[in-house]
Amino acid sequence: MELEIILKPGGDTPIYEQIEEQIRAGVISGSLAAGAPIPSIRALAKALRVSVITVQKAYDNLKHQGYIETVVGRGTVIAQVSQEMLRETKQKELDDLLEQACRLSRQCGLSLEELTAALETIYKEN
Repeated sequence: MELEIILKPGGDTPIYEQIEEQIRAGVISGSLAAGAPIPSIRALAKALRVSVITVQKAYDNLKHQGYIETVVGRGTVIAQVSQEMLRETKQKELDDLLEQACRLSRQCGLSLEELTAALETIYKEN
């Protein structure tokens, strides 16, 4: 799959984080395979009509996190991401969703037992 970034200017999330999130999501979902080239910083900045510095920050963060790498003669590519790293990323996402579910259940006045029962039902259905 080719890299497609859709920005939502004026939102709460900075542009560089939107770029990061979408590339990271592509890697995690498998739609961006290891070794797949991604645009150069300048090319992506031009395509998105954003500052080179914005894309540079996103790429630097993604390199630091291990999602992309620069290969001599090939440019910037999707890195080979370990199963452990993917599991950790998905676990963090799950933890965030569960935290949100706990907050909402408290707001609704649900007990831990009721929340657990609801989770068990949903888990068995999926």
